[in-house]
Amino acid sequence: MYWISLLSRLTLPVTLLMATLFLAGCESDEEKAEGFYQSGLELLESGDVERALVQFRNVFQHNGFHKEARETYASIQLERGETDEAYGQYLRLVEQYPDTVDARLTLAEISITRGNWLEVERHGNAALELAPDNPRAAAIAATIAYRNAVRDEDDQARDTALAEIRAVLEQTPDNLVARRVLIGALMEGRTPSLALPEVERALELAPNALDFHIAKLQLVFDDEVAAQAQLEDMFERFPDNEEVRAALIRWHMARQDFDAAEEVLRRLAAENPAQAGGNVVVVQFLKAARGSDAALAEVNRLVAAEGDGENADLYRSLGATIEFENGQHDQAIATMQEIIARGDDDDRSRKLKAALAQMLLATGNQVGARALVEEILAVDTSNVPALMMRASWQIDDDSPDAAVNTLRTALSQSPRDARIVTMMARAYERAGSRELANERLALAVEFSDAGAAESIRYARVLIGDDRMQVAEQILLDSYRSNPGHLGLQGILADLWLKDENWSRLQQMVDGLNNVGTPDAINAANQLRTAILTKQSRTEETLALLEQQASEADADSRDLINLVLAQVRAGNPDIARGFLNDALTSAPDDPSLRLLDANLRATSGEIGEAEVIFKQLIEDFPTSESAARLYYRLLVSENRQDDADAVLDAAIEAQPNAARLFWIKAGELEHRGDIDGAIEIYEQLYEQDSNNVVVANNLASLITTHRDDAEGLERAYAVARRLRGLNVPAFQDTYGWIEYRRGNFDEALSNLEPAAEGLPEDGLVQYHLGMTYLGLNRTDDAVRLLNHALELAGSSDLPQYQTARETLESIANP
Repeated sequence: MYWISLLSRLTLPVTLLMATLFLAGCESDEEKAEGFYQSGLELLESGDVERALVQFRNVFQHNGFHKEARETYASIQLERGETDEAYGQYLRLVEQYPDTVDARLTLAEISITRGNWLEVERHGNAALELAPDNPRAAAIAATIAYRNAVRDEDDQARDTALAEIRAVLEQTPDNLVARRVLIGALMEGRTPSLALPEVERALELAPNALDFHIAKLQLVFDDEVAAQAQLEDMFERFPDNEEVRAALIRWHMARQDFDAAEEVLRRLAAENPAQAGGNVVVVQFLKAARGSDAALAEVNRLVAAEGDGENADLYRSLGATIEFENGQHDQAIATMQEIIARGDDDDRSRKLKAALAQMLLATGNQVGARALVEEILAVDTSNVPALMMRASWQIDDDSPDAAVNTLRTALSQSPRDARIVTMMARAYERAGSRELANERLALAVEFSDAGAAESIRYARVLIGDDRMQVAEQILLDSYRSNPGHLGLQGILADLWLKDENWSRLQQMVDGLNNVGTPDAINAANQLRTAILTKQSRTEETLALLEQQASEADADSRDLINLVLAQVRAGNPDIARGFLNDALTSAPDDPSLRLLDANLRATSGEIGEAEVIFKQLIEDFPTSESAARLYYRLLVSENRQDDADAVLDAAIEAQPNAARLFWIKAGELEHRGDIDGAIEIYEQLYEQDSNNVVVANNLASLITTHRDDAEGLERAYAVARRLRGLNVPAFQDTYGWIEYRRGNFDEALSNLEPAAEGLPEDGLVQYHLGMTYLGLNRTDDAVRLLNHALELAGSSDLPQYQTARETLESIANP
């Protein structure tokens, strides 16, 4: 029986083993999830965060409702800066467990930084209901209240909310939500420097919060040493942030510290030596900072280093572009054609073809440029550069609807391209869809991360719509990203001058002086002059201008400003003395000679002024200003034939001088040569179809003096952009076109404000009267047509004869 006892001894362990395996196989998903969770906690405690995250993700594979694991995982991702991932996890958590207070608070806090106020209110209000005494919830409630008060321009509610914010910080000084609001409020106040201590406290709590660093940069910007130290600190902390890199480079460029800027750019290029992008930026920098020769030398170095590498032709094409910009058109085009000819028909080749098309277009070869673009799009219908060129031509050809469709295709390939939405705004503007155009300009600001050009473009629209506060905020946001940008400073200065915000203006003057470059100092001087003029401090203004004009590095602009200021102040003799002294030192300076002629003309010394103008035109035959001012002088002296001779000679010498042609068109219109005037406006429109005044004048002449259907449609295509513009002349043009097209209601909405804005213009009153008649408002029509005839006097324009006949037909039906 031995074998039986042996079998018994063998069977027992096997049975135990099988039982163990069976139990393991029956382990529930919840138990497995808990095991992974505990393992993740152990790894987290030991500092192995990456493996801990893997274990937490394993938890969700077995139990997607494991609350503690999701909370832990989300908090880790938030600490690591993976805000999007953390937000998604917290969102899932509150969907599963709506009463999770911390998750609600975190979601609201993240939404505040993103400006998503619908989500702030959703999660913030939920947290308040769950924990009304929680300081974080109180901070969020106060933030919502503050934001609503600012939006509603309710100063009392704003002050109340700000007091609540301060109370939260008294209780919990480490609450960053509340501190952000306080910082923003102080920075927007009359004394922004009060925000600096709050920013410093915030950085102690969150040393890697980019928005606090940006705020500090703005606050210390006028202290050159502190600002540069702050930028360099940001560059070290956020080495991959493109905005920070660009800001540091712009800082060095604004101060003409080209060595420092080049060092930064070369460091960035060296980080990815196989990538051409960094090297291209270095070349572009050298071109801007040190000139074409330095840039071409760098290109040659890159080409030599690259050998037969894949970036060699890219660098050669970059060199060709620089040569083209230097005027070596034939050589540059030949180089581009050679590169394209030996390359494959791939994406890079098509980009080069698009660049070549731009060159051909710039040299007047529009046929060749269009052929290249069509060749690109025949193979690649989604090529963005080619699509943008096609869209630009469509806009110029007054086909904005087609341009919008083309740009939508481009946008599908590059969804956040500021250039595309900017061009789309231009297309919508051409179509008269001003609201859509403005929306695209706002998107361009967003897509460019508050780029200077995009922000200025949008701000000008907002200013035109009298939305000053929004415009100021747009400009300030851009200025934080583009410190030292003179264009941004200029338009901000205009806003602050209008608002008489003297403290901010003085900060800007100090900042410009700290920059210290000639352009910055000149801008500072101009701003100081504008401040004194606005404050009616005439003596101080003149003293400042005299000081600037007497400095060793002063140029003719400084003296001209001084002379003109003395004239405006009623001191013509003093002005003449300054100018005579300047002419003694620089008798050949054309700007001073032109000013001399103007002063003599205004003081009645017509003969002396004429001699100077004639000599200037002889010395500078392409001087548009001299010819234009001499023409006006002759017209004012009733010497029209002499004026015409001067104007015609100037046009012959300057065939591209748009303002001279403009004067000629106006003169032809005044004499009744409408066809001649239209012909000139057609030429001007072909040169620059974006000029809204040329478009208005052309469309107005066509619709006022021609009756054919083809001319009417031509005028409508040109004038669509005028829709929605609150300029009486534009409203009259567009309204009359709509009348001619039979759209009386649309015509009325434009012609009524036009007639109110131009009450002494008989034709405008006539247009409105005829529109009233089209709407069967006979009494109004009679009133306006009679008023038009009163204003017309003895005019023999056919419109007034039509008005008489219309009134006769109404009186005798």
